[in-house]
Amino acid sequence: MTDNKTPLIRVENLTKQFSTTTALDNVSNNIYNGEVVVVIGPSGSGKSTFLRCLNLLEVPTDGRIYFEGTDITDPHNNINKHRQKMGMVFQHFNLFPHMTILRILTIGPMKLLKKSREEATKKALELLDRVGLADRAESYPNQLSGGQKQRVAIVRALCMEPDVMLFDEPTSALDPEMVGEVLDVMKMLALPVRSAQESYLWRRAR
Repeated sequence: MTDNKTPLIRVENLTKQFSTTTALDNVSNNIYNGEVVVVIGPSGSGKSTFLRCLNLLEVPTDGRIYFEGTDITDPHNNINKHRQKMGMVFQHFNLFPHMTILRILTIGPMKLLKKSREEATKKALELLDRVGLADRAESYPNQLSGGQKQRVAIVRALCMEPDVMLFDEPTSALDPEMVGEVLDVMKMLALPVRSAQESYLWRRAR
């Protein structure tokens, strides 16, 4: 855990090159506990590359990334352990088509967090209710709209009780009429904390 004076994520001189293309050039930034940070730029400017570097889905060419005080770019560290604390929502939903929504949401917490089926199910149903999908627990992904699938993807990340949530253009693959419902969920998650159950966007309530 970090305090409000110590960066939750510290990026130092981050560089990422793809062959002859430099996607990130000496980027440095601090992200603090409780902050909501937005990266804005045109297509191809490196936004997704930056986010993917934060949990080493893209390995930086140079520079350092510290998460909760640990240099996760150090190859001696177990990056999978740190990834469990970083929820990520992608442009595409990546939901298992052969599983019900409830199964998709509970498999990670049960296998990785060692939660009981009862615990995982209770949390998943609470979060589904929070995003307006309580009646979709036994549905399959192909029975949902694009906006509903993306809300499920957000809940899937939250079920892992992450310390950080990363959103990589989560509405770009949606039809215009579906964008609003996903943005509403993200805005709701970004509201000031009212209880220990209501903070999930950048820092989970402790």
